[in-house]
Amino acid sequence: MNLGLQLDSDHIRCSMLTITNTFLEEIRDGQVHDAELQQIVAWLGTEKGKEFKMGADSILRFRDRVCVPGNWRMRRRVLDEGHKSRLSIHPGMTKMYKDLKESFWWPRMKIDVADFVAACLVC
Repeated sequence: MNLGLQLDSDHIRCSMLTITNTFLEEIRDGQVHDAELQQIVAWLGTEKGKEFKMGADSILRFRDRVCVPGNWRMRRRVLDEGHKSRLSIHPGMTKMYKDLKESFWWPRMKIDVADFVAACLVC
């Protein structure tokens, strides 16, 4: 964002707007409570865990994609944003999966995306 500056005769007002999103923090916290992802964390550094790594932000990633915990509420937020946001405008299953898999991963993600798009009344 840009720095705002307002000059008056007796003072200068400086301001900056900061926008934050706690979703990645929620994912990190959710990963700690997800048994399947904790098993993967235990495999880090072994053959079974070779595709996974722990980021500097303590978020588990699969091939540089954020591992979304098994909490359906979190997965639903990812699916909603990928399908209903003003930037995505209800893509079909293939496009939506292709877009989401650049940043996110969870087991059976492709099936979840297909089911989500199939259930969309607008599409």
